[in-house]
Amino acid sequence: MLHCPVRFWFMAFTVLGLCVDLPGAARESSLLKRVAPCRIEQAGAYNALGEISARSGVAIGVDAVQPNEEPSVAFDFPGGTVSDLLSLFATQAPGYTWQEGPDGVVHVRRTGAHVSLLDVVMAYPGVRNQTRKEIWEDIAERPEISAWMNSGRCSRAEFFHGEEFRANNGPISIAAGNLTLEQLLDVVATKSGTNYWAVLQSPPSAGPCRVAIILW
Repeated sequence: MLHCPVRFWFMAFTVLGLCVDLPGAARESSLLKRVAPCRIEQAGAYNALGEISARSGVAIGVDAVQPNEEPSVAFDFPGGTVSDLLSLFATQAPGYTWQEGPDGVVHVRRTGAHVSLLDVVMAYPGVRNQTRKEIWEDIAERPEISAWMNSGRCSRAEFFHGEEFRANNGPISIAAGNLTLEQLLDVVATKSGTNYWAVLQSPPSAGPCRVAIILW
């Protein structure tokens, strides 16, 4: 049975604990940002991480070949740092680890279940004043992405409810250069302000490969 994401829904959450970077000041680690007490309750680890990103104001990227059964995640957070919140998340979704990148994006991965599509290097042509939706739609047109999908006989697996690009869809620009898919998603998530992405691949036991590239 294929266990791909069947719905992606997020309530409107108040973003708490935001920090403002001062000119010339060292950037505080994203993992040290403070988050107010809250309850996290979502169907699937990837949805829970999306809520954590919204509540903390920290950009999070999720990388996972999905388990055969995606766990529901529900817990009460008493308040603390993003690191504390992610540690509590991991007690409900064992096997996930995280690491903060040099750009402040926190990458969350399933141990031993990396999606190699994220490592694909693209000769990215760059964009000027394009929306997040336009950039996301263009990913499928990148020849390097198409080659990876074809080599693994993979198909796309996103499901929509119509709200994905309603907010944080203003025009942004990205310079041309060699970028991995992971680097591109990091840039789009942070520049657009959506602060979240996930690449989810169906489990090997589910049959034909399907991959969801989520940028909302």
